[in-house]
This record gives sequence, structure tokens and C-alpha cells, in this order.
Amino acid sequence: MRKYLDYCLRAAGVGCLVAALAISPAVAAEKLKVTLNWTPDNSSIGIIYADSIGYYKEAGIDLEIEPGKGSGVTSQLVAAGTTDVGLANGPSAIGVAAKGAPIKIIVPIYQTSELGVISLQDTPISSPKDLEGKTVFLSAGSSLIPLFDAMVKVNGLDKSKINILSGDASANVGLLAEKKVDAVPDAPAAVMMPLETKGIKTKIMYFKDVGVSLVGMSLIAQDQKLQQNPDLYKRFVDATLRGYASAAKDPEAAVDALRSRYPDAQEKSELIEELTNYIIPSICAAGSEGMGKAPAAVWASTGEVLTQSLGSLGDGGIESKHTEAFLPAQLPPCP
Repeated sequence: MRKYLDYCLRAAGVGCLVAALAISPAVAAEKLKVTLNWTPDNSSIGIIYADSIGYYKEAGIDLEIEPGKGSGVTSQLVAAGTTDVGLANGPSAIGVAAKGAPIKIIVPIYQTSELGVISLQDTPISSPKDLEGKTVFLSAGSSLIPLFDAMVKVNGLDKSKINILSGDASANVGLLAEKKVDAVPDAPAAVMMPLETKGIKTKIMYFKDVGVSLVGMSLIAQDQKLQQNPDLYKRFVDATLRGYASAAKDPEAAVDALRSRYPDAQEKSELIEELTNYIIPSICAAGSEGMGKAPAAVWASTGEVLTQSLGSLGDGGIESKHTEAFLPAQLPPCP
């Protein structure tokens, strides 16, 4: 075959060359490594499902999926160029970028955070004003602190009237169950689902519903790699969004694919409950044009909250920390 291709090139025979290419082996797929935020779970299910049903292969990508050790570590690996794409919590990645790391969010997988203020159903926190006179648990150094503070500010609350209890994050479920605190800001899967297994009913007041929107889990990449091979990243983004869209349409099949590849993942029933009730509703924000494209208002709110937390987002502010240049022309519709 090699001699035949050489002959065609020397002879400059177009028909001959076309015939040779038609019978030649397929062009090798481009390698790309993605590092997850943690071990495979619902946050990465769209990537795993897309790989399982062949979306990356169709896009000419030979994908390597690597478990992570936290969003901060993943962001640093992306900045160093030792991995091609990272799946990381948006605010964590922006915080790393604000310190000068050459990374950008190329797709917010969750256009809004699934975080909120969780309370017991028999003593619910239904509005921000209900927090005054109550005890709230916030773990020391938690990334939820600036989000909570932003909610207090936006809603005109008197923070001095809120009793803030600080401690280790592992204590929040027990403290709420024992009614030693009135509310716990956190993710539903971290608090609501464990309490549900004990027969304790809870309620959540989402931050996004009380004036504080914040992008959640996102895909990030290094500036230089994006410039070197933009087509590869466009194909990756398109295949990934299709994966999350397919997972939203058929959660059970997506969970089966995840557990088939990673048997040590959460139980199937837990994964489906979390995916259906909490993850899928976070994929698109109100007013979104489609999956992967967060509204300008969400980015503005994200910038305000993180500026309050970090003091500065560095040159260019929030606008320089994300790009829509790698989104497909046709976005998957919101679930």
C-alpha cells in the first residue's frame, strides 16, 4: 500500500490517489486525555457515556479518561499541560486562573450550581429572611462561604442575626439530623440523600433561586493547547455535550454504562436519583440557548461572587476566564 500511495503521489493521478485512500486503513484517531475532578460519578457521566456509545470514536478521538484528586489538582494539571482537558468545579478553576494559570473554561457542564441551603422539612428555610435568628453550619474554609455571603448581601439580610457554626464538613449531616443546626448549605447528594435513607425529610432553597447564580462543573483546557489544535477541542466538546444530552434522555442507560466500566461507583439507585433529581436540572440555567452555553447573567453573577471571595480575578476579570469559541454551531437542547 505504501508503494501504491508513493506511485500515486509521483504520478499526480487524482483518480489513482482517491482509489488508494479508499482502500487504505482508517486515519489514526487523535489522542486526548481528560482528567476528571474525582473518581467517576454523575459529574463525569456524560463523558463516560459518550465514550461508551462511540461519540469520541466518531469524532476521530482516542480518549483516555483519568480519575482526578479534586478540582484544584485537576486545574493545576491542565495548567501544566500534563493533561489535555480537565473536568473541574468552575469556581475552583477560575480561582486557579485568577492566580495566573493559563487555563479557561471551555464548557460549563452545569450552567448553575446544584448547591443550596438545606433544612428539615418540618422546620424549613423557605426564604433567605428565614435564616435570621437561625443557626447555620458552614465548614471552615468551605467554598460555600462566599456563596452564602453573596446570598446574604443580595437579599439584604442582617448577617449578625444569623448564628454561624463552624466545624468539620463531615459533621453537617449529623448536626442537621439531630436539630443542632437549622440549616446546612451544601449539595443535595451530600446531605439530603443520606438523610433520606434514614427516613428524614428535607427541603432545599437553591442559591440560584434567591439571586446567586454560579457556574458549576466545567470542562477546562490550557490556552496554548487550545490555540495549537482548536479543531480537536471543538470535536471533543461536541461529542461531550452529546454524551450529557444522551445521559439526560436515558439516565438508566447512562448509569449502567458508568457502573459497567467502574463497578466501584455508587449504587445504581443512588446514581439515578441524584442524576434525575439534582444533576439534570443544573445542566441549563434559565434563559439558556442550549447545553454548554450559560447566559451572560450567570457569568456576571459568578464573577461578582468570586471577586468578593478572591479579591480579584486578575487581568480581564471573569470574561477572560471562559470562552464559547469551541461550542458547536448547533447546541443540544436543554433537557
